[in-house]
Amino acid sequence: MAKIVKRKKKKTLRLESFTAVFVLFSAMLYLLSALFLRSYNNLLSTQTQEINDQIAALTLQNDALKLENKELASSERVDEIAANSGLTRNQENIITITSEDIDGE
Repeated sequence: MAKIVKRKKKKTLRLESFTAVFVLFSAMLYLLSALFLRSYNNLLSTQTQEINDQIAALTLQNDALKLENKELASSERVDEIAANSGLTRNQENIITITSEDIDGE
């Protein structure tokens, strides 16, 4: 009786199958990254809009505070408060500071 010889088949890596798997894998990665980047871009756009809204609100608030500061620092208001307190203005003691004096320190 003849002996049965089993031959092992060598697994060969075919270039076509490797290429097909590589292309599928690359396509999946491309789609996932495109979706992620699109959602991340939307998130960044939303955050940018929110920050611009906050800047606009703070600018408006800053302008209102500057106006209030000018009203509170007006010489007429100071004279009125002094007059209500019984004080008078002595011109010899008044020192005027301008923005040039501040900048030229």
